[in-house]
Amino acid sequence: MLEIARRYYLNDESMVAISDQLGVSRFKVARLLKEARDTGLVRITLHTGGAEDAELGARLAAHLGLSHAIVVEAFGTREEVRHIVGVAAGRHLQRTLRAGETLGLTWGRTLTHMIESLESLPNVQVLQLTGHVGSNLRESPIELARRASLIGGNNAKAIMAPLYVDNLQAAQALRNQPDIKEVFDLFDTVTTAIAAVGSFAPAADGATNSQFLPLLPPAMRERLLATGAIAEVCGLPFRPDGSLADPELTEHIFSISAEQLHRIPRVIAIASDPSKAEAILALWRADVISELVVDADLAETLLSAPAVPAAGSGR
Repeated sequence: MLEIARRYYLNDESMVAISDQLGVSRFKVARLLKEARDTGLVRITLHTGGAEDAELGARLAAHLGLSHAIVVEAFGTREEVRHIVGVAAGRHLQRTLRAGETLGLTWGRTLTHMIESLESLPNVQVLQLTGHVGSNLRESPIELARRASLIGGNNAKAIMAPLYVDNLQAAQALRNQPDIKEVFDLFDTVTTAIAAVGSFAPAADGATNSQFLPLLPPAMRERLLATGAIAEVCGLPFRPDGSLADPELTEHIFSISAEQLHRIPRVIAIASDPSKAEAILALWRADVISELVVDADLAETLLSAPAVPAAGSGR
């Protein structure tokens, strides 16, 4: 079994050649190769990346006029790439966050991977920047804020309301609830925010890039897309030119405002897949992000966009 495995996996010999040279049937070669994997004699791993490309990150930061950009090599399925970017964002956060800060968290699959990868955080206040979404507890912003607070050794303030409330009267009543109003009043204290980027454009394989759009009623979804919105962060929709799409929609959204997001000293946007490029550029033009954590393919796509004007649009 060991000899067959060595010849097949290390010497790149075919099963036919191995069968002829060792005088055993091809069926036995195939059976022993399977047994070698099943018993652990042979272990197959895939290197899916994760290394940071400092040079590419520096180019991207300069190109968009951002204070920092982390770019990682990532290979595999969309979920594998998303996981690698999330882990890279976690490393960046652990290196740069300081005790005494207020950390604002949104929601999203990449953000979930980031929180699950964290080993430590300084003593910080954690705020949930958006209402809760869906029924998946693992990806709930409430759960992400709770986990971060346990790692950081401080309390978390959560928004016990949905991200989107269809009935405007009900939304206005909820905003006046003392526990919810308390969190909203603390938004201006956030010093670092981590935000996953949502794109309304489909990925290359046709899969949806947005977890936000499915939350909206069909009529509201069509109305929002009709405004030309292509990006979302913190439940806030933006057009390609960086303008806020459909301000009336934000009255139904339980989230930090675009103005408050703009005032936060550090807003770290995290995203993967080249299909998110236009969404990131829209948020850059809106001047609501100061740092980026992305995969190399997405970074290259962003670098192919027009260069930053002399005055700079990024922070």
